[in-house]
Amino acid sequence: MPLQTHLPPHWRERLLALLLCPVSPGGMVLLDAWERAEGGRAQWNPLNTTEPLAGATDYNSAGVKNYPTPVAGISATALTLILQPYRHLWGDLQQGGFTARELVERNEAAFNTWGTGASHILALL
Repeated sequence: MPLQTHLPPHWRERLLALLLCPVSPGGMVLLDAWERAEGGRAQWNPLNTTEPLAGATDYNSAGVKNYPTPVAGISATALTLILQPYRHLWGDLQQGGFTARELVERNEAAFNTWGTGASHILALL
């Protein structure tokens, strides 16, 4: 079986830990649905971030990156999520206690800014 390089091992838990967020059911379900909604296969980049890091290469013309290691991909995703358009989402993930649907509904603008679209994620929940 070929090595799967799209999803870093335990990426959801590691991303939440890097963001200082609890591993909550709502956060885990959200990240799973978000990854499926993104639909890409960029190397070590489950949410198709465009964050430039050393060693990253372009996956597509939108600037989504392939990352050289799982740690780089998780780190790039975390670096993106702490940017201004996503800080409310980050705060909600840190707070925990929200369902995945509540996280999407409370942060519709962030998901639309990211490009995934809140409605696309909600359809997968």
